[in-house]
Amino acid sequence: MTGHKIAMLRTQANLTQEQLAEKLYVTRELVSKWETGKRNPDYKTIVKLAEIFSVDTDEIINHNEFLFSELSEFLPDISNYKSEKIKELLNSFLETLNIRDRSVFIRRYYFSEEISDIAKEYNIKESNVRTILMRTRKKLKKYFQEVEI
Repeated sequence: MTGHKIAMLRTQANLTQEQLAEKLYVTRELVSKWETGKRNPDYKTIVKLAEIFSVDTDEIINHNEFLFSELSEFLPDISNYKSEKIKELLNSFLETLNIRDRSVFIRRYYFSEEISDIAKEYNIKESNVRTILMRTRKKLKKYFQEVEI
């Protein structure tokens, strides 16, 4: 859905993939991957796209949808399970994390904080926050595979 919106907005702005790529300092191939849904832009790029197209970021993707899509590939299909069970498992998982990693995860996915804000709070680089989140999502995926839900 996001890729289709990017393609539509790019076309309306009379830009080629190459021209949009130049404005964003990325490759045309990456723009193509966004538009075909093979990859998703990070939220900072969505903000830049919104500026280029003179639209609100929510017209490209809702921030909560973005966060859910970031997390969803690491979660099993939980649609058939009671929310209490999911909550219990998630809380159990969070207890396995060290305090910093747990706090970073909660700030990102419960409070929807930006990576830059989390980095400032912990006085670490944004790339460190991304690494913490990626590793934690992988641990979450493994945790859900190991327990029966």
